[in-house]
Amino acid sequence: MAKNKPPFRMKAMLSLERGIGTATDALRRYAPLADEIGADGIDVDVDRADLLLSGYRVAANEERAMHDLAQGLLHRFGWRDQDFSYASNVRYAETDVPPSGPPATRLVINRADQYLGWEGETHGCALTPDRTLDIGPTEADVVARLFVTVAAATIAESVQALGPWLARVGPAAVSVDPGRAALLYLARADLRTEAEMLGLGPVETDRIEGDTDHVIETATAADGTTLWLRRGTDPVSPRWPGIFEPRELMISDSYPD
Repeated sequence: MAKNKPPFRMKAMLSLERGIGTATDALRRYAPLADEIGADGIDVDVDRADLLLSGYRVAANEERAMHDLAQGLLHRFGWRDQDFSYASNVRYAETDVPPSGPPATRLVINRADQYLGWEGETHGCALTPDRTLDIGPTEADVVARLFVTVAAATIAESVQALGPWLARVGPAAVSVDPGRAALLYLARADLRTEAEMLGLGPVETDRIEGDTDHVIETATAADGTTLWLRRGTDPVSPRWPGIFEPRELMISDSYPD
């Protein structure tokens, strides 16, 4: 690392072909790939499957740093260097054509302290509630969001350990980091009944209130497993009180070149 020159801290989102299977199918399909390229996490929802990565580079400027960080991913999936461009007005870089090597479809790299390009409404950088996934609920639906931890060191191991939860919930969307996950699905009952059906045992309940239409009911088990329920057509907007809890993006030294 260059002396006295601070690194550019960045995060990347690699979008993949979603396929026609369930979110669980896509999760299991891409978990090994996520570990192969050193991803920090994987998000799967009704429309997309994304691998989230972080890294840093010391370079002459931000544009060069983003291009340097992208090199390994561009070449891995068949993009040419000229397929990846930096937009100075919004200060992020992205591919503008499909690659020659599936399953990747798009790559975006942004500063670590900013949203990932225009994906800010649906993607964040951590498994705190700011990393959101769209499951398209109706106004009458109650959306459940289950936060769980598992004993695992990689994304593939985490997905395997999540097997019982995935089978029990049948999630419409999932976020997984090594050792932890957030599962989204449409609730079938009230908070306590839902928690009992999930086998959470005794729970502590609470409420996060934005206004009369934006209320989140929470149930937390002794082991830290947490269930959120809320009603509405946009259940995971980061703009409501109690939702937007950004966490500093951790940069891994093992990010692949």
